[in-house]
Amino acid sequence: MQVSELLASAVKSVTQQTKKHYALTMYDGQALQLQVTDMFNVQVLQQDQPLVCVHFQPLSSLNNIEMQPIYRVASLRTATGEDTQLSAELLACVFAVYQYYTNGSIRPWRFGVK
Repeated sequence: MQVSELLASAVKSVTQQTKKHYALTMYDGQALQLQVTDMFNVQVLQQDQPLVCVHFQPLSSLNNIEMQPIYRVASLRTATGEDTQLSAELLACVFAVYQYYTNGSIRPWRFGVK
């Protein structure tokens, strides 16, 4: 199965393994993993091989503990560096995992930060 077909599949279930690691089961039977690799990146993996990296960019100060951090998606690329798209359900899973990990909110896509 090609990466583009796999990333367009619908998510059947999500299982939390740790705060940074999640197992996904797709409706077509494929198994994927979501992993928060660092403060600004979430990877989608298959059999521990990276398929996609979603890079987030902060839109607010991360030093103010009284304010919820705000992020936007800066890039969404395959392991080879090409821009890609995810199914709405898979993207929602990435957002939910990242929001849980950072206790932040994610703003709509933008072309740049002013």
